[in-house]
Amino acid sequence: MRRSSETISSRVHVIAFLALFAALSSLAAGASRPGHLYVNLIWHQHQPLYVDPETDQLRGPWVRTHATKDYYDMAAMLKEYPEVHATINLTSSLLLQLTEYYYDRLTPSLYKHGDGNWAVDTAKYFEQWQGKTDPWIDLALRPTESFNEDDIAKLVYEPWNAFGISSIQIAHFPEYAALRDKSRSELTTDDYTAIKAWFYLAHFDPDFLRGTSDLDVNLSDLIVEREPDRFYLVHPLMERDANRLVADAVRVMQEVIPIHASQDFDNDKRRADGTAYWQLEIITTPFYHPILPLLIDSDVARICQPKDSLPHRFAYPADAAAQVVKGCYFFNRMFGYPNLGMWPAEGSISQATADIFAKSGIEWICGDMRVLERSKPSNLDVAKPCRLSTPHGDIMIVFRETNLSDHIGFTYQHMQPDSAVRHFISEVKKYRPKTDEPDRLLTVILDGENAWEWYEYDMDGKKFLHGLYQALSEAYRQGEFTCVTPLEYIDGAPERGVPPHPIETMQKIEQLWPGSWINANFDTWIGEPEENRAWEYLLQTRRDLEMSGLKQPDPFDVGGPHHSISDNDAKLWMLAQNAYESMYAAEGSDWFWWYGADQSALGGDRPFEEGFFAHLRSVYRWMAETGVWEGDPPEFEPILSASKMELQERSGVMARGSEPITVRFECDAKDVRVTKAIYIAGNLPELGDWTPNSIAMRDDGKEGDRKTDDDIWTLTLILLRGQEVQYKYTNSGTRGEWSPSEEFPQSNRSFTVEGTTDSVVVRKDTFGKYE
Repeated sequence: MRRSSETISSRVHVIAFLALFAALSSLAAGASRPGHLYVNLIWHQHQPLYVDPETDQLRGPWVRTHATKDYYDMAAMLKEYPEVHATINLTSSLLLQLTEYYYDRLTPSLYKHGDGNWAVDTAKYFEQWQGKTDPWIDLALRPTESFNEDDIAKLVYEPWNAFGISSIQIAHFPEYAALRDKSRSELTTDDYTAIKAWFYLAHFDPDFLRGTSDLDVNLSDLIVEREPDRFYLVHPLMERDANRLVADAVRVMQEVIPIHASQDFDNDKRRADGTAYWQLEIITTPFYHPILPLLIDSDVARICQPKDSLPHRFAYPADAAAQVVKGCYFFNRMFGYPNLGMWPAEGSISQATADIFAKSGIEWICGDMRVLERSKPSNLDVAKPCRLSTPHGDIMIVFRETNLSDHIGFTYQHMQPDSAVRHFISEVKKYRPKTDEPDRLLTVILDGENAWEWYEYDMDGKKFLHGLYQALSEAYRQGEFTCVTPLEYIDGAPERGVPPHPIETMQKIEQLWPGSWINANFDTWIGEPEENRAWEYLLQTRRDLEMSGLKQPDPFDVGGPHHSISDNDAKLWMLAQNAYESMYAAEGSDWFWWYGADQSALGGDRPFEEGFFAHLRSVYRWMAETGVWEGDPPEFEPILSASKMELQERSGVMARGSEPITVRFECDAKDVRVTKAIYIAGNLPELGDWTPNSIAMRDDGKEGDRKTDDDIWTLTLILLRGQEVQYKYTNSGTRGEWSPSEEFPQSNRSFTVEGTTDSVVVRKDTFGKYE
């Protein structure tokens, strides 16, 4: 799982020699080398585990939709810009579904159709894998005229349906949008055929739609771009088109891992330790994307969330270690070499997690600048990687520059791509070291899949990304700054003028603050009533598993028992493995992410609760098969309230026809100096979708504000009864930047909208204070 001791030793000696040689050379020249700025760009690709353990089918199609729209092209695009070195994080839960539920189960059924395009042999596929990929595969491959009520519900009514697409993205396909807006009672069989095919077509990257991709997937005979970023059908979508689109989706998914693995563009140049010199460094995350600090000890949240009530203590550090080991092993199996870097799920780190990473051979991890700001010593430079000492050796931590990262993820969605690129580059240049300063490493981390479908003026963010990579390439050629991967920064790359930066020479953290890349705490996953109840269910299940007597498997023992045992013992060993595997799956962060008011899923939260409960029940099912559990699993009562689910599922989170309630936010800012305005940011579109300093409040006596210049800032909105709202205030800051205008860097305000249509709900707050 890690470099051998001889390799590590030789590597350290080589790096030390190179560092000494560079220092002596500088002295000989009579001056030290001026500092240089390095840019560490990390794209994070993740999807929850949609596998239903009771049916062996995926509940959601989102691994597939993002594979055809994001995963392939985000890596392929880099080949056009060899000067841009970057890192992509691929989570195990994503790769598992991509390979086992799509590639393995669908590839054997592909064949070349007589029309020259690819197709799926439906008889062969259905014979073995019907109901075993995602339901929308089966719908696309079955004749629409055979659909029953359940099929129609899956297609257009259930929380996850064929209109699960952002309003910005669907606007690129006016005919698809027209079907979405058509009355469900008026939809015909031909409409359903078109809808199921559109659900695939609209999730292909624009390069495939235009026929400009290097990959041999060309959909330009189906769809034509009549005006910029607006696509129309060449002919009505038919059953054959739906079949072909499934085949083409599989062909793209087949190339996701190869395109990432192929970025070894300088294969003839080897590092001293024998590893390849990459343009693209690939890393992974602990297997099921858990919040590791909370698995180790959930009471760690008391440090960063001192005012929140917490559930009973969950403390299973062995589970956290297993998640890391399993993630490393799976990565090695996929790519054929060990990962030396890891992105902790949601950037969640603590002193204890760092030691688990170091013990597993990980050399560097990521965190967020707000975590760094709260660590000790104070005033550590976010543009310099840090060294943290653990019982298993030093580990490097790079800290995400939050504002720059959020600009790409949120702010630039509302800007013209050229302007966004210019702004980003100008902000990066501010981090260049002064003449007498040493090298700096600026880290930018964000999702590489979710932002692009919200870019208003740039379909899939393609113009922005190409413009960004062009600008980064030019900056490298001009000697302004250099894009590197973390391993490249540590080891050095003489071919590119990058000197080694040994971990032992980096600024040292004495005390690491526990927190994530959201609010520098864990309040997205623990602390709200819904979240806490989910943790209680998790703890109940984990305790029952522990008390069952089933031995926790050694995560390094991936091949099964290595000695002669009976068939019955081998079966029991496998059942125990399955029970713990289900437990690890239930520990994933995604189930807790959607609980509470701080996040809301596009199609509602119910599918995530159902997935969470299915993994809990699966633990008991495997225990029952071993004979250590009798009876049915515990009855897990729903955590989501009936009113919340009704609101979300009537037709989405902002459901048409739900009861509107007038809500007036009043923020008393008498005790603070307001130079521009008080703003509100929250979890709803009306509150800016957490974009700070974008929704201004009023102090002008208009639109519900009571009195001009009384320092009571007001905003009146129409919200929906049952909506859960999280929000906070900011003071006169820059759009998209939290610091230093935010009132609560570590927490949010929250409430559930209740009342009647003829009343006004008033939220009276004081800036920076909890009432």
